[in-house]
Amino acid sequence: MALTRALTCTTTGCLALYLGRPLLTPDAVRRYARQAGWDTTEAASPDYCPSCRRGGTPVLERGECPHCMGTCFDRADGAVCHYCGHVVPHPADDQDQGDPEQEPTGERP
Repeated sequence: MALTRALTCTTTGCLALYLGRPLLTPDAVRRYARQAGWDTTEAASPDYCPSCRRGGTPVLERGECPHCMGTCFDRADGAVCHYCGHVVPHPADDQDQGDPEQEPTGERP
């Protein structure tokens, strides 16, 4: 079983969580968290998620945001985190050519 290190936001009531990749050192997890917008310097210092860092509301609901694990809502350009504002683009659709349920008739439209 692989060990996965995580950071939690130290703001009271904030449920933000940053999950590092398995087997990373604590310093590497902090470096990746800083790249994701976290305010973290060393092991003994407080850690602040991207939302609390910019003065927003603490993360109150867990979801699928890769930066703070907050809930997201859908927009045309992707899934947007309610808390930190990170946008995860929608995957490209392979089904844009038409309705997959309809069979081609051989006639031109």
